[in-house]
Amino acid sequence: MTTNDTPRGSIEISPTAIATLASHAALQTYGVVGMASPNLASDIAASLTRDPNRGIVVRLEDNHIIIDVYVIIEYGTRIASVANSLINGVRYAVEQATGLSVNQVNVHVQGLRVSKTE
Repeated sequence: MTTNDTPRGSIEISPTAIATLASHAALQTYGVVGMASPNLASDIAASLTRDPNRGIVVRLEDNHIIIDVYVIIEYGTRIASVANSLINGVRYAVEQATGLSVNQVNVHVQGLRVSKTE
């Protein structure tokens, strides 16, 4: 739980809220076609529960926010360009919404998807 103290009180932001912000930003990034899970066990659990934060892992270490994003990218796009855009988009969305600085955004490309051309 991240705490931000103000003169009028304290604000606590849960990692789940940060994951939701990061998930929305990731899905709006050009070239990202879906979210993936870090491993098979969490993939099965996320499929059964319809987890909206699937593919996002938020860690809080020494008042630093570290976000791991697991994505599936469109085949034919430049992976490095999509990853850089994803890092910037997630960092911007979380920092603007929470007022906290994001220390790291790690992108893990779990797969590529070929879209149907008709």
